[in-house]
Amino acid sequence: MSRLRTLFHPIMVFIGVQIAWIVLMAVWINWYLENNLAIKEFAQKIRPDLFTAEIQWLILFEGCFLMLLILAGVYVIFVYWNKQSRLNQMQSNFVASVSHELKSPLASIQLYLETLKYQDVTREEEKDFVETMLYDTQRLSGLIDNILQSSKADPKSMAMQFQPVDLGSFLREVVKGYKRQFEEKNCRVKLEIEASPTLNLDQRALSMVFNNLISNAIRYSPRGSTLSIYLHKNGKYWEVNFEDQGFGFDKKDLKKIFRKFYRVQNEDTQNIEGAGLGLFISSEIIKYHKGQLKVSSLGRGKGSVFSVRLPLSCEVEV
Repeated sequence: MSRLRTLFHPIMVFIGVQIAWIVLMAVWINWYLENNLAIKEFAQKIRPDLFTAEIQWLILFEGCFLMLLILAGVYVIFVYWNKQSRLNQMQSNFVASVSHELKSPLASIQLYLETLKYQDVTREEEKDFVETMLYDTQRLSGLIDNILQSSKADPKSMAMQFQPVDLGSFLREVVKGYKRQFEEKNCRVKLEIEASPTLNLDQRALSMVFNNLISNAIRYSPRGSTLSIYLHKNGKYWEVNFEDQGFGFDKKDLKKIFRKFYRVQNEDTQNIEGAGLGLFISSEIIKYHKGQLKVSSLGRGKGSVFSVRLPLSCEVEV
């Protein structure tokens, strides 16, 4: 049964159709060339002007052109089917990932609430439980924000509210909010701010970008690693680099990393939570700020660097 399914898989059918058309074209051209003389002699007996050299080549060209047109049509249909198939698979993976992402923090919150309700805990334990639940609610809130943001087909429809933001102070506050996560992962943070410009930005949207990048760095890096964050001026941009010591990327993944629903699939990342939306949304937000979101990596196991570039034109004099 599995062999039969493999035989009738769309890719196999496509290959079979292509081979059949090529063979048919070769047979037709071979037959035409072999019988060309006989056909010409027959046409001379009926009407001498019916089978000129120009008409011979025109018939051959038309036949080849129609064959190639059919082949091209089959190829286009296959390409669109393949894209739709990949999209369906990514959406299926997305639903599965989101379901897990929603259930995990909810189960954690429920467990801690039941513990607080039915058991006597110390003041210190109660504080720890509350902090954990707050972290889980932040995870849920971030996931919901990502889903809502990604549901907007046109990035221009994002409702941005620009205002002067001290980028250095804002970055410090975002990093400070991850103190607990850094401690749990035993992750060291190196924050260097060359200068602290005031830029005209959407603070909530940019917070989503920084949160996505820091969360990914924590999630995809081993325990005891270092996350280095640099804010500096680079040509026409103010640039924030997030350099981690995580799993890194292959070259093939670097071109796809900002696609919607795309997740790197290998043995290092298969058990790591995620919905494949954070980097896509972050890229669209930075584009709306007329900036750039870049990524570089020396390869798997060698970490990665995400660079948020915001143009100098956003700078506000204070």
